[in-house]
Order: sequence, then structure tokens, then C-alpha cells
Amino acid sequence: MPDLFVGHTDWVNAIAFSPGGRFLASGGKDRTVRLWEVWNWQQIWAIKGHADWVKSVAFSPDGSLIATGSGDKTVKVWATKNGALVATLSGHTDWVNSVTFSPSGRWLLSGSADKTAKLWDTKTWEQAKTYVHMSLVYSVAFSPSEDFFAAGTYEGIVKVWRVPEEESLLTLPDHGDWVRCIVFSPDGRRLATCCWNETVRLWRIPEGDLEAILTVPKTAATSITFSPNGKMLAIGTHSGQVFLYEFSAQKFVQVFQGHTDHVSSLAFSPDGKWLASGSRDKTIRLWKIEG
Repeated sequence: MPDLFVGHTDWVNAIAFSPGGRFLASGGKDRTVRLWEVWNWQQIWAIKGHADWVKSVAFSPDGSLIATGSGDKTVKVWATKNGALVATLSGHTDWVNSVTFSPSGRWLLSGSADKTAKLWDTKTWEQAKTYVHMSLVYSVAFSPSEDFFAAGTYEGIVKVWRVPEEESLLTLPDHGDWVRCIVFSPDGRRLATCCWNETVRLWRIPEGDLEAILTVPKTAATSITFSPNGKMLAIGTHSGQVFLYEFSAQKFVQVFQGHTDHVSSLAFSPDGKWLASGSRDKTIRLWKIEG
């Protein structure tokens, strides 16, 4: 059995490893943000600072800050060491579904059900740019180069935008269903998109060509993440399973079973030896990666 992190009283919506791998942050439907010590499975702090679900969590590149997006329409920034509130970013007019820092820490990006993605200056916490979409934005991801970001929407469209300009670089073909999660490979040459219709698509970037479609057996794909070396892709599912796809083998090489509900979020440890999964069953599980 994997190691368990138990403390949330409702769905775990989002998880993230700290850059050094010592900590894990989580956010849930219980409106709390929690910080965990990974190797002894202890909760360090829990804060109920949002007025609605916590939908997304992200560490700053130096690990000193945690950003959270919530159904209360705000983005909040917390000090990792003690959970102190650093900033509240207001401007969205609907749920904030996704937050992420740029690789250098210069920017914070948020995606919202108000059909926009917003770029925030982390020096001043002021809003720098707004990127308008045709449907609610469910997931945002920065490229490793920080020159652009991708946004996945409820209508099935993924757009790639240049940063910090408001220039659209690429629009990927309609996925045919809700794009639940998007993530760039560590080298920035692939974009993986996770769709509610049981598929994960792999796109070549910046060309926008479809490289492959991975079909998850008999369930919807709900979350995805690349391993730090880019050799594997983890896929969480609506049924609670987690599949590990290896690119060199071109097949699923491991299946992790233990969750009893929808897997909302996945995160690899920085050394690639562990995979964490957060679920609607109110738990976070830690899985050992073989090899």
C-alpha cells in the first residue's frame, strides 16, 4: 500500500510538490490549504483562508510561496514557512480553476471560469495582462522557456499565448469535450492535454501537430503530469486508477490502484522517484516509481 496523507474532510482538488521535494501542498473542497512534510507524512499547517473550494495550488520556483485559486474568485499567496497570507489577488469574476508560477518566478498565471487567464506581476502582485477566451478556462500551464503559456477550456479548445504580450500563437483543434488538464513536457517540446472523453492527446510544440492519442481504458482521464525527465506521463482517472505511460515503450507500464474516487491532481517528486495523487476520496497517496 502507498503512504497516505489524511486530513482533508472533503475532496482533494489539487496537490503540488515543493521544488526541493520536502513538502507537499494541497487544496480541497473543504476550503483549506494544507502543507505536509512528505517523508514523515505529517501535516505542518492547515489554513481555511478561502471562502469557497480551493481549486488549484502551486509553489513558487524557490519554494517560499504557495499560490492558490478558489471558487471565491480570488488568488491568494501564502508563505510556505508558516502559512501567513502574503497577498490576495482580485480581478476574476468567477471561479479560479488553475494557478501556476512561471519558471523564473517572475509571473503568476491564473485561469478562471470567467473565460479569462490573467498574468500577475509577482514583484507588485498587480495584474499585468488579461487573455480572453470563448469558454471557461479550466487549466493553464507555462512553457519551460516562459515565452508562452497554454490554456485549456471547457468547450474543448486549447490556445497558446505569447508572454507577456497578448498575442495568440496557436489554437489546437477542438478536442470534442472538456479539456480538464494541460501540461508541458520538461523540454517544452510536447504539450499533453487531458480530455473528459477518455483520451490524452500529445501535441508537438510550437508546430501544433498531433503526435499521439492515448486512450485510457473504460474511464475518463482527469489529471496528467510529466515525470521530471520527460520519459513518462502519469494519468489520473475518474475511476480512481493512476496509469503510468512510458514513451520509449509506447505503452502503460504501471497501474496504481487504491483511490476509491476521481483522481483530481497528480504531482511527481522533483527526483522522479515518487508520484503523489489527490482524490475526491479525501486522501492523498504517494506511489513509488519503479526503475
